[in-house]
Amino acid sequence: MLRVMQSQQRMTQSRLVRSYVVLLVVWAAAWAIGFGVLYLSATPDPLVPAAAAWPVFAACIVVAIVWSITTGVRSASSGIRGASRVQGMLYGWSWTVAMVGASILLAGAQRVGLPADTAAVLYPGMFALVVGILYLGGGALWRSLPQYALGVVFIAVAGIATFLGTPVHYLVYAVVGPIAMLVVAVLLGRGVLPLEPRRDTA
Repeated sequence: MLRVMQSQQRMTQSRLVRSYVVLLVVWAAAWAIGFGVLYLSATPDPLVPAAAAWPVFAACIVVAIVWSITTGVRSASSGIRGASRVQGMLYGWSWTVAMVGASILLAGAQRVGLPADTAAVLYPGMFALVVGILYLGGGALWRSLPQYALGVVFIAVAGIATFLGTPVHYLVYAVVGPIAMLVVAVLLGRGVLPLEPRRDTA
């Protein structure tokens, strides 16, 4: 009986790792494509019209958020019970709540006179900061060092990119963020990094 329970636990953990690796790849693609297009639209000789770049960026982020919610809901119904199931669902939905809240805040700031050039730097900075905080929260919630480390990286990137200003900050987000996510995804997929420490048996 104990062996069966241990086998089920390993299978559940393996599914969680695979889901998280895919989630990281999805977010890496969203950052690389979304911020890459914004950078190409903000150079002295734009290769992409700004009117098209922002909708592409928004679409990439929406897809990644929906994927995050779906992953959280699936994790909650994949052999996870009790408090962990509720945690997965709430954490998945927290991405939507946080992003919508940040968007409303920034839209309000623009409405009361936030300059367009400042908004161009502040919008992605706020987005990266929120993502970093969410990863910090996820890392603390599940005692996951990879998630927590990514949170630290994203917050640092948000600060550095904001200081560099436009359009270089878009390039920083398009390169550094995806690289960090893909490195963690590879290490998790190969078993070099554990998604979370072994749970206490007490």
